[in-house]
Amino acid sequence: MKKIAIVGGGASGLLVALNLARKSPDSLHITIVEPRNVLGEGIAYSTQDEGHVLNVPAGRMSAFMDQPEHFMQWMGCDKNTFAPRKVYARYLQETLQSLDLSKIELRHLQDKAISVAQEGAAWRVVAARGEELLVNAVVLAIGHGESFKAPGVEKVLTSKRYLTDPWRLTASAVDGHLIGIGTGLTFIDHALTHIRRNSTNTVTGVSRNGLLPEAHLAHRADPLEVPAIARENPEEMRRFIEEADDWRAAQDGIRHQLPDIWNRWSDELKARFLDHDLRWWNVHRHRLAPEIAEEVRRAIISGRIRVVKSGVSGVKENDDGITVELSNGESIEGVALVNCLGYRVAGKESLIETLIAGGIAQEGPLGLGVKTDYPRFNLLDCNGRPRENVFVIGPVLFGERFETTAIPELREQADLIAGQLLEIV
Repeated sequence: MKKIAIVGGGASGLLVALNLARKSPDSLHITIVEPRNVLGEGIAYSTQDEGHVLNVPAGRMSAFMDQPEHFMQWMGCDKNTFAPRKVYARYLQETLQSLDLSKIELRHLQDKAISVAQEGAAWRVVAARGEELLVNAVVLAIGHGESFKAPGVEKVLTSKRYLTDPWRLTASAVDGHLIGIGTGLTFIDHALTHIRRNSTNTVTGVSRNGLLPEAHLAHRADPLEVPAIARENPEEMRRFIEEADDWRAAQDGIRHQLPDIWNRWSDELKARFLDHDLRWWNVHRHRLAPEIAEEVRRAIISGRIRVVKSGVSGVKENDDGITVELSNGESIEGVALVNCLGYRVAGKESLIETLIAGGIAQEGPLGLGVKTDYPRFNLLDCNGRPRENVFVIGPVLFGERFETTAIPELREQADLIAGQLLEIV
C-alpha cells in the first residue's frame, strides 16, 4: 500500500486528503501530521464565535472543483450566504467521513513535523516527539507562519493585556476600551465580538492607511474579462480595477488569473506591487459580508468603533490598562491591545526554513515561501530540480502565486495536487 504524509492538517491539508480519498482507484495510507486535535481548523476556522463569518460566499466554498454547490447543499443555504467560520472545519470533517474510505487508511498524527528528508526513493518525516514516517510522497500544507510583530510593543510582550497572536492564543474577556493594531478582517472580528459582549464596550483600530475592508455586494456579479494590458504591470492592473463600472467584478476577474499574471511578472514588478499596492489590494480583495459591513457602519456612526490613521510609536502598560502612543501625537488608553496585523508566510524556525537551509527547498520570489515547478506543485531544490514526490500547497506559495490562501484557490490546488500524486504513487 502506497503511503503519503500530509504535513499540516488545516483546511489545505484536509482538502488534499479529501481529493485523494475521493479520486484514488487504489489503496492508500494517508498520515496527516498536525498538532491540533481537530483537523480542518488551522488558523482560519478555529474560532468558536458564531459571529465570525466567512468572507467568501457559500457558492464558492465547496471542497470540490467539480461539485461547486457541495457546501451550499451541506449548509442548506443559497450561494450568497456568508456562513459562520466555525462550521467550515466541521463541513470538511463530515465530508471526509461521508466518502467511501474502504481503500483509504487515514491517520491523524497529533504532532508537529520537524524534518523531511529523502531516503532512497522514499521520504522520511520526523515528528517533534520522535515518531518517524517512511512514505512514498509528502505534501507540505504548513499554512501561515508567526504573526507579524506589531510596532512599539516591546514593553508589553509578556503582558496579559496584549494579545500578540489572536487566532492561536486566547485572552480573558475584558470590558472597556479595546485597541487593535491593524484594521483588516481580524480587527473587524475582534472589534465586533467586543462590542457585542457589552453595550458599553468601545474599540479603536490603528493603522497607517486608516482603511477598513470593503464589502461584498448582496449578489455577486460574474468576473469581468481581463484585457491583456491589465496583465502587464501593477499600474495597469490597478487602473483596470479602479476604472471598471464594477470594481469587484474586475478584481474577481484579475484574481482568477493572478497566479499566471504574478508568475510572469519580474521580481521588480512584484516588489513594486507589494510596496505600493498591497494594502489597496487587501482592502478591496478581503471583503466583509454585507451584514457585517452594515454592523460596522452602525458601530462607527454610534462611536463604538473608531479608526485612527497613524503609526504606533510606543506601547506601555499601566495600573489601569495599556497606553498606545501614536506617531500623530495622540495617546489612546485601553484595557487591552490586540495585534491584528496578520501572519508571515513562514517563520524562521519553521520546517520550511529548515528545508531551505538544507537545500531540499529553494526560497521563493522576494524571499517569500518556496519555489515549485509552476504551474505544477513539486518543490524545487536549491539547484532548481523538482522533487517529484514532494508537493506544496497554500500560503507558502505566496511569493510564487500571491493569491494562495482562500478556499477558491486552495481547492483548485488540492485537486491538482491529488491528481499529480495519483500519477506517481
